[in-house]
Amino acid sequence: MITIKEMADLAGVSPTTVSNVLHGRTRKMSKETLEKVQNVIRDSNYVSNMGARLLANHGSRIIGVVLGYDHRDQINIIQDPFTGELIGALEHEISRQGYFMMLYRNPNVEKCLQMAMAWNIEGLVMIGFTEETYYAFRERLSIPIVTIDHYFQKKALDFRNVGLQDYEGGYSMGQYLISQGHRRICFCGNWIPMDSIDEQRYQGFLKAVENAGVEKKEILRMDLSTDTDLRMQMMARFAEKKFDGCTALFFTSDYIAIEAINLFYDMGIRVPDDISVAGFDDILSAKQIRPQLTTIHQNVSDKAKWAVCQVIRMCKGDILGCEDIRLPVELVIRGTVKKIR
Repeated sequence: MITIKEMADLAGVSPTTVSNVLHGRTRKMSKETLEKVQNVIRDSNYVSNMGARLLANHGSRIIGVVLGYDHRDQINIIQDPFTGELIGALEHEISRQGYFMMLYRNPNVEKCLQMAMAWNIEGLVMIGFTEETYYAFRERLSIPIVTIDHYFQKKALDFRNVGLQDYEGGYSMGQYLISQGHRRICFCGNWIPMDSIDEQRYQGFLKAVENAGVEKKEILRMDLSTDTDLRMQMMARFAEKKFDGCTALFFTSDYIAIEAINLFYDMGIRVPDDISVAGFDDILSAKQIRPQLTTIHQNVSDKAKWAVCQVIRMCKGDILGCEDIRLPVELVIRGTVKKIR
């Protein structure tokens, strides 16, 4: 089957121009260019191959959900507890609104753009991409786009994002750990770029430490590998060193916190008697593990509802300005943090 790029080469235009013709966005196009592209489409029999109804001007009613994670090769996206829950919540809300969800995971921008253009996507929800990638999508696609869990530095450019009060969550957990007598604490996360979720949680945690008068030199930070085997090796070495004197570990996600608890169990290290552990997200496994995990709760369903509501409102013609929606989080105290003197 011929691709949009191949048709663009035949017509001597860009892939975006071909996509605009397929989707009926031709008002700003010259008559000569339009006829040239239409001839190539007709000669290649492209519409009949893709399905005329999907490419018709009355809309596909497809909302694309694209994931740009490039460090999930060891488990698929459904096995990842947080991502799986978010995808399920998005599908439920998109279906409830009378639309269809098309899920696509690929860190390659061009592949994602080809998917969006080929299937006449009406709106897009982006998860796990960089800020630069988002603006590449904006430049090439004239459809509504909403991001989830992004942090934007270029505030002058329009975006709509739905995320969490990550800073406040980190602050809340920092306050709680200090209130339980912990002074030497390690923040454990994945690699932390300056605009990431982990960085916001870490900065909130540090602010709580500062406000409590705890010396910053007592706070450690461990940037864990995204590779599972390497991450477990790092945690095992840290445990063998008696955690460098730390009495509590604050993990930036429940997933890696639970990984660590299981590792410690195999090593004969008891939680919370020997080391206190806290997480972030409140995934289902946080309540299933024993002892149950102390964590920061986020409402994944609310996040999905906000994102889908925003993109569908724009699909229906509502003009929404730049907005960064930050949903509240809540400290959940369970059994993995020990009060010490």
